[in-house]
Amino acid sequence: MKNAFLVFSYTHNDKPNMPLMLHVLLFANEMKEKGEDVKIIFEGEGVNWAKDLLNEEHPFSNHAKQLMDNFVVCEACASMFGVLGDIKDNLTVENDLFGHISLKKYLDEGFNVIKF
Repeated sequence: MKNAFLVFSYTHNDKPNMPLMLHVLLFANEMKEKGEDVKIIFEGEGVNWAKDLLNEEHPFSNHAKQLMDNFVVCEACASMFGVLGDIKDNLTVENDLFGHISLKKYLDEGFNVIKF
């Protein structure tokens, strides 16, 4: 099975929505450990998670480190939110759809898209 977690949000009540990201990481790790193909796609303000999770001091770094190769970050959104410079050398950045990630590409590759 192929699953892509689409993460659009970052904040809840003006602070990072930690439960949201923890669940994405837990679900993605479970699937990856069972041999499934997983992507975590960061769009919109969700690109801030990509920067945060690169920090080894982040409370979720132990959940995130085995998934870094599965992260895909929107170039246009990363630029708009000021995190492109922090992530471009460490994570996959895509811009196939006018600077954004093409969801159709992942659907055509057989991924189920799960939005968070």
